[in-house]
Amino acid sequence: MSETNLDLESRLDDGVLFLTKQNEATSYGISLGIARALTEAMERAKADDAIRAVVIDAGGPGFHRGAVMVTELKPSLDELDDADFRDIVHRGQDLGRRISALPKPVIGIARAGALGGGLEQLLRCDFVYTLDDAQFSFPEVTLGFVAAWGGTQWGGRMMAMRRAQEFLLLGEAISGAAAAREGLVTRSFANAEALDAHLSSVLERLRYCSSASFAQTKRCLSAIWEGPLAQGEATEVDAEAIAMGTGDFRKAYAAWREGQVFNYASGKAEPRT
Repeated sequence: MSETNLDLESRLDDGVLFLTKQNEATSYGISLGIARALTEAMERAKADDAIRAVVIDAGGPGFHRGAVMVTELKPSLDELDDADFRDIVHRGQDLGRRISALPKPVIGIARAGALGGGLEQLLRCDFVYTLDDAQFSFPEVTLGFVAAWGGTQWGGRMMAMRRAQEFLLLGEAISGAAAAREGLVTRSFANAEALDAHLSSVLERLRYCSSASFAQTKRCLSAIWEGPLAQGEATEVDAEAIAMGTGDFRKAYAAWREGQVFNYASGKAEPRT
């Protein structure tokens, strides 16, 4: 099933919601329309049990541009005031939180790379895949902005601090291969065929992961950034109780005893390969 609005193409295929930005007029950046459409898509994915995972991509060359909504709020940039500046930041941070808080796998695809607000939203995904020659940057300091949609906080945590300082304070660009080495993206690939093959293998692997266990493990990983170790361990206790309470472990254990694996997408045990 495929749906398209002026900004975002939505296609549900075998439990995976593929979201492709189609806002060529605003260079596949985070426009007001894209922010609204992605927010609605996250809410849909959260509420619909038929959706097991989400993939976010960009049309055209596959490059995610930044916060073009800055040019959309008022007829002229000269009319923007303090309230508008804060509104822009809140809008971007709210979208980012919805992406990172979705209790399902969210995969970002950036074939050509990303900059600014587009990169900030990708950092909220669970997995991000790109090509070796893609380009990533936070050019905000060269444009009179701050990477305030989470760029300083997520980028500063994912990269080594000294590299994060150079990356964010100089607004330099790095390749997809470098972004993978620095921890900004999950992996980079030499060509699109290799990227697509890996995406298919990840989506296939997720069929054998309990949705409850995935959601609770994601919650525990988020707790690393949210508080001290003791608080994270307390989160683990609660997360384990919730995951085991679904009974998924019984299905997996029964399959294991028979030399099989449990496919949570189909709800059936399968021969181990």
